[in-house]
Amino acid sequence: MGIWDAFFNRQNRNSEREYINQLFRVAYADGSLDKIEVAYIYAIGKKLGMTKEELAEARENFNSATLVYKPPRDREQRFFMLFYLINLIRADDEIHPEEMRITENIVMKLGYSPDTVDTILSTIETNQNQGISPEETYTNLTEQLG
Repeated sequence: MGIWDAFFNRQNRNSEREYINQLFRVAYADGSLDKIEVAYIYAIGKKLGMTKEELAEARENFNSATLVYKPPRDREQRFFMLFYLINLIRADDEIHPEEMRITENIVMKLGYSPDTVDTILSTIETNQNQGISPEETYTNLTEQLG
């Protein structure tokens, strides 16, 4: 069973939608949704088994004021969310202060300290420069921080 299958199953469709909405919220923190951020969210949605129509609907109906966030109970699922959320804020090569604020808030709700964001960001950047895959980076960070 792959990480995507283990994290989200068909019975958790509402969790998937909440997660995608959370990603849209963070991506929109700087006041705009960049194409690269939207593409990243769509790629995650597709890996979760969401259709293009479902993702388009989530984007069109996105409302950060009504977003309710409930973190998963499982630590592995929380780390999964954290890792891909942090990848999202760096997707457009510019981390807006509001994106960082929201991400740090989510990180604390996931049970991590805010400085975990900086740790993961620097590890991702270092590993990317060394040609280490995102999957390997994820595995290494899971062992280090999980």
